[in-house]
Amino acid sequence: MAVARSIVYSLLTTACGVLWLVKLTNASYGDRSYVFQRCTYACMQHNCTDTQALEHFSASQPWHQRTLRWTCEDECNYICMWTTVDAFQKDGIGTPHFHGKWPFIRLFGIQEPASVLFSILNGLFHLRILTYRRLVSPSVPMYYVWQCVAVISMHTWFWSTIFHTRDTPVTEMMDYFSAFSLVLSNLFCLCCRVLGTDRPLRPAICGAVLLGMFLQHTYYLSMVKFDYGYNMIVNVTVGGVNMVGWLIWCCYHRHRYVWQCATVVLGLNVLLALELGEFPPLFWVFDAHSLWHASTFPLCYLWYSFIIDDGLYLMNLQKDKIF
Repeated sequence: MAVARSIVYSLLTTACGVLWLVKLTNASYGDRSYVFQRCTYACMQHNCTDTQALEHFSASQPWHQRTLRWTCEDECNYICMWTTVDAFQKDGIGTPHFHGKWPFIRLFGIQEPASVLFSILNGLFHLRILTYRRLVSPSVPMYYVWQCVAVISMHTWFWSTIFHTRDTPVTEMMDYFSAFSLVLSNLFCLCCRVLGTDRPLRPAICGAVLLGMFLQHTYYLSMVKFDYGYNMIVNVTVGGVNMVGWLIWCCYHRHRYVWQCATVVLGLNVLLALELGEFPPLFWVFDAHSLWHASTFPLCYLWYSFIIDDGLYLMNLQKDKIF
């Protein structure tokens, strides 16, 4: 009970941190400041209003920015963002947010280079599912479930890469939707591991419920209101249920490899503090979010070690039943 209470307290603390973070990021006073507004107005008037100025902008724009569809207005926002940062720091005010984000140095047209790099690494680590396929028999329970989740995971990190490369309403939605699909798919894995896959009806009902949650969530965000606070609370809640479920499962299955599962689940919860952290980007590149991405791919490797060991354990159980 003491462990359960500590887990609940941890979840409540995390939820409070999420609400605080959402409130803070919504208060983006950088783009609403007089310096930024005056700068962007002057820049737009000078560079983005008449045909000749726009032709000059297009001719001088580097190919990588053109490929990522940086418009003249976007360029004015980027230039004026740094003008505003300099003005704020000279006045001793500190670094402001712009449209809910910290200012980042753009690299080859990429808005958040560190988050892009670490998103790619996270996606590549899921290729370890190929080792699982090589070592574990297809007849083992969870064999196809883990492979489906690996595909969903790589899809999620693909959109994370795209979103951090170029933040648009479409890429933001796809990043949020794919992230929620990953959270739900991990909960589905827990259901399958607890209920078993030998009776398809039980995991099918669980999957149908989770699919309904996904459709309702994406419909609300895309058609009703794109609510950051609602999205974060839903993700934290589902992730919390998943964490508690796996920890309870670990307590009842004291195999030698179970520590890997518990370490990953607890580690992700601890590292969530990075996601909730707030500090200006180091060297204008590494913020709390990118460091969170950097810290997750080692845990991804350990998670696949658990999946492989659990698959081998289930495979040995099958052999024992045969003989």
